[in-house]
Amino acid sequence: MDTMNDNSIQTTVTGKTVDEALAKAVAELGAPDVSAISYTVLEEPRKGLFGIGAVPAKVVASYTPAPGAKAPAAKAAPAADKKADKKADKKVEKAEKPAKEPAKTVEPTTKEEIAALEFVKRLIADMGITADVTMTDKEGGGKLINIDGESAGALIGHHGDTLDALQYLTGLCANNGRDGDDYTKISVDVGGYRAKREETLRALARRRAEQVLKYKKSVMLEPMNPYERRIIHSEVQKMDGVATNSIGSENNRKVVIYLDPNKKAE
Repeated sequence: MDTMNDNSIQTTVTGKTVDEALAKAVAELGAPDVSAISYTVLEEPRKGLFGIGAVPAKVVASYTPAPGAKAPAAKAAPAADKKADKKADKKVEKAEKPAKEPAKTVEPTTKEEIAALEFVKRLIADMGITADVTMTDKEGGGKLINIDGESAGALIGHHGDTLDALQYLTGLCANNGRDGDDYTKISVDVGGYRAKREETLRALARRRAEQVLKYKKSVMLEPMNPYERRIIHSEVQKMDGVATNSIGSENNRKVVIYLDPNKKAE
């Protein structure tokens, strides 16, 4: 958020829609409502294909508080300091961990692997994304297609939704309807996102489980896909006194962490 010379304050925000971006701007500027701010839509939102290449709405807005009104800018500094502290902590944690040797790049050897790699390369080229696309062997079998580039983040989406869709389409292209023993397992990742997401989910599981133990109340997490729910279940399984269960249906299934005094970590 910037302070302008005429006592106005300005901010640039994004959102899934223009209305959502404006609502964020109103909240950040401390304005009473949208009619009290001046704004310009810098970019209209675009949905993309299957969520791939989606672009949020981008708005620049300004607000002039009434004389004597307290500007909200002072609140921004502590938040920025906290973010800086968190980043510093993460850097220390990463420095303490031994560097993991990168997986060795391999060339596709089957027609399924070739089809998968060419599909991903062609798709990101059509989207105007410049990135390196390589293939490596995946632990447990199958192949992993890695996409690395500054603009490749657009392929991840909210909590990896877009990346999951890309992986699904890549699998369809490679296998062309085959299943069972003939199915070639192809995974897709962008800049090591999946490993980072798994680490984030494990940390979330531990924090929420400790919250359940402290306050003696169950906690329900946001909806997750089956892969992410398995990560939460696995991490909580390592802790005494708490257990997990999934509730809901289809894409709205959520993990509940609850007290279980009789449960011992395995």
